Formats: sequence, structure tokens, C-alpha cells
Amino acid sequence: MSDQQITESFERRRTAFHVLHAVVRAARGGSIVVTPPEVADSALAGETVPRVTNLAVSNGGTWFATPGNPWISVTPPRGGARATVRLSLDPKALAPGLHLGTVTLQEHDSTGPVATVTVRFRIQQPVLQVQPGSLSYTAGSSNSVFSDTLQVTNDGDGPLMWSATTEHNAGCLTLTNTTGTGAGKIAVRVTNEGLSYFGTFKETIIVTALGAKDSPQRIDVTLRRRKHDDGTIP
Repeated sequence: MSDQQITESFERRRTAFHVLHAVVRAARGGSIVVTPPEVADSALAGETVPRVTNLAVSNGGTWFATPGNPWISVTPPRGGARATVRLSLDPKALAPGLHLGTVTLQEHDSTGPVATVTVRFRIQQPVLQVQPGSLSYTAGSSNSVFSDTLQVTNDGDGPLMWSATTEHNAGCLTLTNTTGTGAGKIAVRVTNEGLSYFGTFKETIIVTALGAKDSPQRIDVTLRRRKHDDGTIP
């Protein structure tokens, strides 16, 4: 074999070695792929149970994860070529509104590839409103009946689940549609039928929405029962 042939053979082997070395490095390292690359979730204000999303991580080598915010945690914090990462978002200490965060995954080699997961976590705060704020009636006969409607609305964001009851279960006041989600109406019926004396009767309607601001709402109901043409009862 001539000197030129020997040199060409050596060059081919050296080139093959570098190609093989690059393939091995790519298999061991390579880019980090995280699915999904963005997480969006929400919780109600006052909730204490973390919201959980699973991330699928694929990479040729080993990696570690670093949460960028104290309300974000990851388990496990490091892994190998393929892994499932449990991403937890803790709503306990967060104020209502949109919170932005990140999780960074990087190869153990500080110069290796990096992947960043964007986190959008909204703390929802429904706000309970009930109108009108009070009801008042005056009965001039022994069987007067009054009908009214309370309007329930949500002045915030997030689901509003409400229920209505009376404080003293007075027989002169009955409610219809005592539970609902979101905006709704409560039918109110007030009567002096069956009342054995004249005077002023008071009851309170209580509307409650778990986790909502301004809950409960209390609506005072006043019924004045007086004798015909008797204007002495205030």
C-alpha cells in the first residue's frame, strides 16, 4: 500500500470517528423537549388544594428542573432521558388575578440545552351581589299577599354557586329558586295570612356563595300588619 493510500485510509477513519463521536454525543445529550410547553390553569380564591399538570420530558441525557416562583413545585426535580414531571400550582397565598411563572429544565451540564415552560395561573374571585338590599310591605287586610324578586349577580370572575335561606324560618315568608349558578332570580312571597296579632314582623333572607367576596348577603324583610285605617303602626 502506497503512502498516499495509507494517508487516505487514515483520514477516512478519522472522519468516521468524528461522525460517530458526534452521534454518540447527540444521543447522550441533544435538545430538551417538554410537552406541553405552556400551562394555563385557574383556582378559586380561598382554595388550598394545588392544581396539578403532568409534563412529558424527553432528552438524551439527564436534566434538572428549577421553578421560577414559590407557588410552583415540580416532582421529581431531576430525571433522565424520558420522564413525567408533576407540576403543582399552589393557590393558597395568591391574591385574585393573573399570576405568571416559569419552570426551567436544563441538562446537568451548565452549557447544555434549556427548555422553559411558561405558567399562567389565574386566581378567580367571584363577587356576590343581591338586589334589592331590603324589602318592606304593609298589609291592610287579613290575607294580603306580596310577591317580589331578588336579583343575584356575579360582579367578579369565576363560577358563582349560591344558595338562599331565611334566618328564622318565619311562616309569613317563602322563597322559590333557592339555589343557582351565576346570575339568577329568587322569588319572594310574603303574606300576613295566619298571623294572629297586629304589629311589625321582621325576617332576613341570607344568600351565601362559597368562596365569593361579599358573601353572605343579608336582605332584611319587614312586614307591617295593621288594622284597617290604623296608621299608628310605624
